[in-house]
Amino acid sequence: MTVDAGPARAHLLQVAESDHGQRVGTAAWLDRELAFGAKVYYKGWLGEDRRLEKHWIAGPQATVRTRRALATGQLEFMDFPRLVDLVDGTAEGLHRVQAEELHRALDEGWTSVAMTQESSRRPLADDDEVAVFAQQEGGYDDLTARFPLHVLCQLTTAVENEVHVVHSLGIHHRDVLDVGWGAHQSCGRWRVSGDLDAHVAQRFGGALTGAMRRARTTAEAGTGQSPDLHVDLGAVGFVDVACAQLMVLAARSAPAGQRLVLHEPPRLLRRLLDALERPDTIVLREGGDA
Repeated sequence: MTVDAGPARAHLLQVAESDHGQRVGTAAWLDRELAFGAKVYYKGWLGEDRRLEKHWIAGPQATVRTRRALATGQLEFMDFPRLVDLVDGTAEGLHRVQAEELHRALDEGWTSVAMTQESSRRPLADDDEVAVFAQQEGGYDDLTARFPLHVLCQLTTAVENEVHVVHSLGIHHRDVLDVGWGAHQSCGRWRVSGDLDAHVAQRFGGALTGAMRRARTTAEAGTGQSPDLHVDLGAVGFVDVACAQLMVLAARSAPAGQRLVLHEPPRLLRRLLDALERPDTIVLREGGDA
């Protein structure tokens, strides 16, 4: 089942399982942003000889629009080693570089700006690294909230370790386009679409954990909102037992006072939850139920 990317979204995580799959999705995103007149900054990995023409973005696999944009300066490429030198290995340094690029583009008269980077291949081996990564992604959220900016984060599972994949999905849960399924936050609900099968269970579980965590922290911040996570499953075509088990686990491990509220659950999911002895912290809602 194909998941529709929908309209352009401000801070999207695109997950692919191979370099080729990532290139296809990223090329489509680049073409759209360039066609709508955005200034685009691309950060990626060059080979040892650092030759841009050997990267897909400039080679025969690139679109005509992308090659033209590189020639005119509408699209700028930066190699990751150079980026690391500029940011001193810190999230603050990365935010500074991004803000400088954004303001330079706006000063040059561009009415919108887009940024993307390939998988960073970070290990996220301990809590400190996870915290820095979360801070980095939070910087994107801050910029997209204040400026005409779109950000595409790329995650290629073939080159990332499982820890990074799971944490990335947890941090980016509000806007995910994965293989066969996706999710986005809208009108107080976490809206999931596509097929939730064993193949994507680990990634779905990471995103679900992140969504539950954010619902709690938002409530604890004194917003007056409930800590319950409302999940809209109306666009989900299939759910298997692995993903149903993850929902049960998330609900059972949630702190007191938080529930997992499932709107429009597929019939098969209802049967699976009954078989798994659905806890009271999972609430099922149909139709227009609030």
